[in-house]
Amino acid sequence: MYPGFRPVLHARSLRRPGWLSRNLPGLLVLAALSGCGFGGESGKNCRCVPETDAVAFPHCQGITFDAEAEASNPFATRQPECPSGQLLFLREPTTPEAVLFNVRDTFQGFSPVQYMDLLSEDYLFVPDLGGLELYPEVYQAPGDYDPLSDRDTLWTREDERRFATNFLDRTEFQRITVDRWYQAGVDDVIFDESEPLIETYIFDYAIELTLPPDDGGVSLLIEVRGRAEVDLTTPTVESPVWIVRRWQDLRDPASTKRSMTELRGEFSQ
Repeated sequence: MYPGFRPVLHARSLRRPGWLSRNLPGLLVLAALSGCGFGGESGKNCRCVPETDAVAFPHCQGITFDAEAEASNPFATRQPECPSGQLLFLREPTTPEAVLFNVRDTFQGFSPVQYMDLLSEDYLFVPDLGGLELYPEVYQAPGDYDPLSDRDTLWTREDERRFATNFLDRTEFQRITVDRWYQAGVDDVIFDESEPLIETYIFDYAIELTLPPDDGGVSLLIEVRGRAEVDLTTPTVESPVWIVRRWQDLRDPASTKRSMTELRGEFSQ
């Protein structure tokens, strides 16, 4: 726990929009944020700022900014800012481990554009069953849903794009700290010599989200915990460029902590 912070706000209290206004009256109210994609029509739902990457968000090209008008606009902060062109220094994706560490760093560095670059075009996220029950309107799982099936398409790359933009937004969180991630030599790695282009990494994750301080200067913390099973693939062994193809979320049903499945449910739009 950081000095001056209140006890951790447990996962069940998180709801958007207005989740804190219902559960902790008077402490902190977060504005409801619209979804924001990259380019195309969906990208127009994010707010252009001087630091926006205009290449990734063409609708921001040629816009002039009036700081005084922006400050006086009461609706300006109700949309997430389109991400800036400032890039993090990431590892070359020549090993699966490097890509996993890059995922961690893009979370901590609030870089949705670079995060999406780590995912394959056919990327799938497989939610945990408990999260499905909490967010049926988001995942829309059929009655015969099987998370182990290759036909799982509940959450595709486009869904992940919306989540990344909404979640990795500095107006939502003051800080994202990954306390537990993949540890080489400790966590499980599954690979088959007959399929050298695919490897699976299984590890526990623990993420701490620090909300912006309230009027009294107090920040609330949210803990996110679970277990990830991540498939990575490369087109060739000779010149490997690894990329995340599938992320399955697993969680202890007895845990009271929020999982990545629940975060995606909250920040899906």
